[in-house]
Amino acid sequence: MRRFWVWLVLLGIGLALGGCWQAPAEEPRITVWPSPSPVASLTPSPVVTWFPPTSTPTPLPPTPIPTPTPDLKMGLGRLILAFPFADPALWRSPTPYAGHYGLSDGVLTVTVTAPRGAMVVLHREARAYDFYLEVEAEPQICRGEDAYGVVFRSASGGARYYRFGLNCQGEAFLDVVQGSLPIPQEGPVLAGVPAGAPIRTRLSVRAQGKTMTFAVNGQVLFTAQDDFPAYGSTGFGVFARAAGDEGMSVVFRDLVVYALSGGE
Repeated sequence: MRRFWVWLVLLGIGLALGGCWQAPAEEPRITVWPSPSPVASLTPSPVVTWFPPTSTPTPLPPTPIPTPTPDLKMGLGRLILAFPFADPALWRSPTPYAGHYGLSDGVLTVTVTAPRGAMVVLHREARAYDFYLEVEAEPQICRGEDAYGVVFRSASGGARYYRFGLNCQGEAFLDVVQGSLPIPQEGPVLAGVPAGAPIRTRLSVRAQGKTMTFAVNGQVLFTAQDDFPAYGSTGFGVFARAAGDEGMSVVFRDLVVYALSGGE
């Protein structure tokens, strides 16, 4: 009986203690997730160009082949005229109605006074068919298509002749004049000289056989062919031409004429 009571007491104590005991709180579980692995940035693979474009070369302009300037003074023979503007008796004009001319201090001045007139002055004695000629011309009064220059291969009396000259617009030309009627042969072409007056220019002519070459200030401008018979066409001179009703005037100096070797 005594054991029973001891057991019962122990049981009561156990129950009393059991009402005060609590199971320890369960610690929260922490789930650790692995950090995401860094994603490597993708570098694009290089594109292989199997046929790379190439720049198309710009074609260069063709290299001009230089043409040698003809030597107009090659093969000069005897001197025919040299600075001849000293003796008025050696000059004459077949066109006195167009104006007047005069010689002074080694220069020849030709003045046109007639409207649209052409004044021609010829040397009385100088003659050559094959020749080289040059003269310096300086217009004093000159406008537009007024013109001046040299006369050569003139037939007797000036009935037919060639005239090579400049107009006052800076253009060169070649005419053949028959019975006062000018027939254009070459030009007008730009001669590389300023328009107007006063300005000095050097006109040059080389005539050999049927071939005639013309230059201004040493620059060859063109070549022409003479299809007229040679007989009697050997005179030299100068001219001035007014294109309008107003007159014009030009001074010539330093005329030189050479025969060509083997020519007349």
